[in-house]
Amino acid sequence: MKKLDYIDSLRGLAILGVILFHTCMFHGLNLSNSGLPPTLDKIFHQGARGVQLFYIASAFTLFLSFKNRINKEKFPIKNFFIRRVFRIAPMYYIGICYYLFQHGFGYNYWLGDETHITAMNVISNVTFLHGINPYWINSLVPGGWSITVEMMFYAILPFLFSKIKNLNQAFSFFLISLLIDFVLQIILLRYPLIGFDRLWREYLFFYFPNQLPVFALGIMFYFIVAEKESLTTLSGKQLLIFGMILILHLLDIGNRFIIPDHILYGVAFLVLGIALSKYQWKILVNPIINYIGKVSFSMYLVHFGVLHWLAEFNLIDHFSNGMVNYAITYCFAVAITVLISSITYNLIEVPFQKIGKKIIDRAELKHTESVVIPEG
Repeated sequence: MKKLDYIDSLRGLAILGVILFHTCMFHGLNLSNSGLPPTLDKIFHQGARGVQLFYIASAFTLFLSFKNRINKEKFPIKNFFIRRVFRIAPMYYIGICYYLFQHGFGYNYWLGDETHITAMNVISNVTFLHGINPYWINSLVPGGWSITVEMMFYAILPFLFSKIKNLNQAFSFFLISLLIDFVLQIILLRYPLIGFDRLWREYLFFYFPNQLPVFALGIMFYFIVAEKESLTTLSGKQLLIFGMILILHLLDIGNRFIIPDHILYGVAFLVLGIALSKYQWKILVNPIINYIGKVSFSMYLVHFGVLHWLAEFNLIDHFSNGMVNYAITYCFAVAITVLISSITYNLIEVPFQKIGKKIIDRAELKHTESVVIPEG
């Protein structure tokens, strides 16, 4: 599959945004009290939307790779899941072990009414099912909520690929997923399943149905860029429905946001991705950001630990100016995270991906050798 530099750059921008946000959360780095213009403060905090940019890039590349392999491999679906497991599991399992060492099994905010990390919590993380429980989704590995959401998308991707054949169907899927999310939000906010109100609301942001429309936008990205389908192919009825949804959202009927902000960011990221596929602006698409994108999965898991140890060793908050503190800490965090992630990428990610490839190649070869070609 042809290397797409701008996709790596999107991942690089995504992880830089995520670190931008998480740096704000550590100890004395309170930008709200630093005298910064509100706009700049908002930009830093919205770095968290880098996760949605990851999802856009993920849906695009997964559809592209599935399309390229579906007719070349004997077991494309099985091979897809092997690749995904060997891509995600090794680093995530190391993350589980490390963050249990760093934080222990004791109480943290994300556990809500639970007093400690239970064996079932650990097992749910090992099996990537921690997204089904609001007390498990983010309480063991920081940022682990996005990993379970990603794995849930993997679980349904072969089905989606078999059903979504063009841009119009991808847009339909986006509208359907948007409607499902809206209905579920109304029901689950009215009838919460746990007593911890704030945690429940955060869970309803993190959980899979609320992120699915963003993946749908990534599938649209694939059909627009990879399949070169024109927006003019979109159904007039669907565009009318989306237009009405946008109007209702802007009117804020009943004080409910029909299209959550993270999905609006997803629309913006879709436009950004299309733009970079046509014009690779060097400020955004360059070897440095491309490399950061290449090691971005390790960076996502590593940067929480880096920020923790910067705080533990008192390497932040030395200046009266909040912006100076923030800028220095952010630069340190990114530099150290890239260094550590380069090591984990080459020693863990790449070797395990090669193991997965060997397993796939062996199974494909065995099947080929078992096929008997009749003589004559």
